[in-house]
Formats: sequence, structure tokens, C-alpha cells
Amino acid sequence: MLNYRGFRADRLKEAMKENGATFEDICEGMRRDFYLLWVESDINYIRRIVNGKTPPGIAELFTICGAVGCSADYLLGLKDEMY
Repeated sequence: MLNYRGFRADRLKEAMKENGATFEDICEGMRRDFYLLWVESDINYIRRIVNGKTPPGIAELFTICGAVGCSADYLLGLKDEMY
């Protein structure tokens, strides 16, 4: 049985490092997909996701996966393979 523990920010940071993705790449994806206005609260919200303080919603999760180049299953701890 799978031991699901939720969104894994540590894996997000690992994927970002391995694939050369940046915080700005995630911000750009969020801006494009959700039309964020780039007020400080938007940037802080994304920062909280990256730092593991706030889990992303399902749509946000897929935007993050596209920006950093990994699977949602990996970020959710469902699979150990990044792709």
C-alpha cells in the first residue's frame, strides 16, 4: 500500500536543481496560467509553496510540474521517479 504524505517541497527543490528551473520559472508559469497580477502577495504565495509552507492546488501543481520538468506523482510522493 502506498504511504501518501502530501506535497513534497523537498522534491520540488530537487527537481528544480536537477532540471535547472528557477523560482522565476514557476512565477512565470503561474502568471501565464492564472493571470496573477504580481503583487507581493502573489510572489509570497508561490514562495510559500516552494518552501513547503502551503500546498499547491491541483491546477497549480500541474503548472509547477511543467515549469520544473517533473511529474505530479513525484511531487506528491507517489513515485520515486522524477519523470
